[in-house]
Amino acid sequence: MLPDYLGLGLGPGPHPWMHVPSETTAALDMLRASRAVARSQGRELRRDVLVTGFSQGASAALGLARSLQDGDDDLFRLRAVAPISGAYSFRDAELPALLAGQTEPKASVIYSALTLVAFNRLHHLYDTPAQVFRAPYDRTIEGLLDGTHTGREVEAGTPDTIDALLTPRGRAMLAHPTARLAAALRTADGVCTDWTPRAPIRLYYADADEQAVPANTAHCHTALRARGVHAPTINLGTPDYGGSRHLGSQQAGTAAVVRWFRSLG
Repeated sequence: MLPDYLGLGLGPGPHPWMHVPSETTAALDMLRASRAVARSQGRELRRDVLVTGFSQGASAALGLARSLQDGDDDLFRLRAVAPISGAYSFRDAELPALLAGQTEPKASVIYSALTLVAFNRLHHLYDTPAQVFRAPYDRTIEGLLDGTHTGREVEAGTPDTIDALLTPRGRAMLAHPTARLAAALRTADGVCTDWTPRAPIRLYYADADEQAVPANTAHCHTALRARGVHAPTINLGTPDYGGSRHLGSQQAGTAAVVRWFRSLG
């Protein structure tokens, strides 16, 4: 089952990208709706839930796992969680990699733009786009990232380098987050730092991922270990799917997670 995040699918309004609280409630609503549909068909869902997610969904998976463990719906119980190639350390791993050119250039541009635009909608990081985006993108970027444009349209409407996209102020905000942005990033990164999983957990990643750098998984593993959690990291190697190692990690990771879930019985 896949949740319909706010602002995607048929939902109104812009999507609050990388906003774990709303992703968590969307996933929990999905489980409740699935339970209602199953009952209408004379069936009953098992109580135990196996949770996984890829990329942005990796953080959402950890958010849902935490919610289930906290008992937000006592008819469901967390059985295991296995996120794949996530950006769970956005402040200390992913943003530095984007700005340092360690990720695929166009992905770096789009993720940098998404961070500022999406987080600004919720946390008011800037007054006008021109403060953080260079011309002509200051006039187009927020509309381009309204959730109605295709990936190809977003690629065509953004520059090829971060320096062509961001003003010095925009780059500085991402390089040294403070105030509201810092608080928002603490919430996003809290999927690894703010709770202690009691169910089995594994972290899957690809060592040559060109979008979600492996340092994210290393940071998450370290944070969980500091809380006494055994969270093995599973290196998927360098899988490729359609020219993307990031999507390759989804293909290889999903297959590996399914095998692990089946082994749990």
